[in-house]
Amino acid sequence: MILQRDQTFRVVFNLRTPVQNGDSVGTGIFVVKGDALYLVTATHVATTTNSTTKVVISDSSGNSTALSLSDFNQNLNWNNHPEADISVLPITMNSKIAPHMNERFFPFDHFHMPKTPVSRDFELTSVGFPNGLGAAGMFSPLTYRSYASSSFITLNRADTQTPSVFFLLENPSVGGYSGCPVFDLGYMVVGAMTTTKDKTLCYGIMHGTISDNTGGKLAAVTPAYYLADLM
Repeated sequence: MILQRDQTFRVVFNLRTPVQNGDSVGTGIFVVKGDALYLVTATHVATTTNSTTKVVISDSSGNSTALSLSDFNQNLNWNNHPEADISVLPITMNSKIAPHMNERFFPFDHFHMPKTPVSRDFELTSVGFPNGLGAAGMFSPLTYRSYASSSFITLNRADTQTPSVFFLLENPSVGGYSGCPVFDLGYMVVGAMTTTKDKTLCYGIMHGTISDNTGGKLAAVTPAYYLADLM
C-alpha cells in the first residue's frame, strides 16, 4: 500500500482533552493487526486522556467530527510501554463508531519492525496537529518533511526523564504533533521524476523536541519496533 500525503489524513486523528483554559492536544494513528484494531499515540498524550477526551476525525464531507474516546474503549485501558513513549488502546467496534471507521486503519505490517535505523537519505513525512491546528472546521492535518539526523540514540524521555531509544530528525517538532506517525511514504518527487517503493512505512511515533540554550532544536522519534511489545 502506497499512501499519498492527502491519503494519510484518513489514518490519523486528533486527541483533545479539555483542561483549564483550553485543550490538551495530541495526535494518534489507527492501526489494524489481523482482526484487532487499535489507537496508537505517545504515552505522554495517552496519560492525559479521560472520559471527556474527544477523537477528532474527518466526516464524509471533509469536516472535522468529534467522537468520544470512551466509545472506542469504555474503560480507557491504555497499554503503556514500560520503556518507550508509546501506548496503544484496543478498540471495541460498536454501532457508535463503526460508521466512521471505513478505510481508516494503517496495517501493522507497514510499521518498520527491524531494529535497523532509517536511512538518512529517506524523505520522512510527519502527519499531525501542531498546537491542535487542523482539527476544527475543515479537517486538515499538517504535514512536514524531514530527514533522519541520527541512527538510534539513547536519551532521557522528556516526560519521565527515564532512558529510551530514539532517532532524531533534522527539524524540531511542535506541541500537538506528539504521538503522530513518521512515514516514509514510499514515493518521492524530484523535479519531473517520481521514485516509488513497494509500500508506505511508518518508522516511528513522534516524542517531541530536544533543544538547548543555543537555540538548536531537533525532533525525537520513538522507533516503531517498540510497538511489537504492545500488540
